[in-house]
Amino acid sequence: MSPVYELYQPGRSWLHDADPRLKLAFVLCSSLCLLLTVNLWLILGMLLLLHLILLVSGVGAARVASVWRVTLPTVLLVSVLWTVFNEPVGPAWFEWGALRLGPANLAQGAAIGLRIAALAFTVFVWLYTTDSERLVLGLVALGLPFTWGFTAGMALRYLPTMAGVFRAISEAQQARGLDLHAGGFLKRMRAYIPITVAMVITALRTSQSVSYGLESRALGAMPHRTFLRRLRLRPSDIGGLIALGILAAGYLYARLRLGLGSLPLALFP
Repeated sequence: MSPVYELYQPGRSWLHDADPRLKLAFVLCSSLCLLLTVNLWLILGMLLLLHLILLVSGVGAARVASVWRVTLPTVLLVSVLWTVFNEPVGPAWFEWGALRLGPANLAQGAAIGLRIAALAFTVFVWLYTTDSERLVLGLVALGLPFTWGFTAGMALRYLPTMAGVFRAISEAQQARGLDLHAGGFLKRMRAYIPITVAMVITALRTSQSVSYGLESRALGAMPHRTFLRRLRLRPSDIGGLIALGILAAGYLYARLRLGLGSLPLALFP
């Protein structure tokens, strides 16, 4: 399968070697802070930091660009809708009927849209640098039942696989004369019916093969599962967790008590 569809990108960076529980804690803390932030400059700063983390960790620019290709339509749509349907605070630059555009609601619309991209990048920092085995071990170490963690790992593993299968089937059908771009919306949707049928059949065959493989390995036969490799927090991981907790707590205090990031353009009210 093409490496384009693989989420995990192998490497030997500090982020690849970090404990998956540390990276999951980073995702949760960053997501919480981002959800409480509406300031454009803070969200742009977080996006810049996430890009630097990915690039320094050896994640290629093509992977970063692929995240933007997926999230950019949603970012633009949310930004436009938020700007149009929210009243601007302060003077308006443009007025036309009920539409009033000013610097505050333009900045807030851009911040809300870019926040979606920032949330996506925080998750991909975890997925791009954690292989499926360590991801499952990390979830199990946090108390999740092994079967649940294994299901989550399998889902992350086979979503890119099915995306590659969809592209292969689509290209094969188009090579046989299927036109996916002709006509209106309903006609284009009907053109995808042969691809959908083939995808369903492929998914059923894949699930059957996976179930046979798991049964042959006696998944769930033992009440207490043993592991060849176990995760252990290193001193650097413990230090990272402490630093992450301090930073997150400090930002939450500044946000909730001092109002940091509560305005679209100004850092403090």
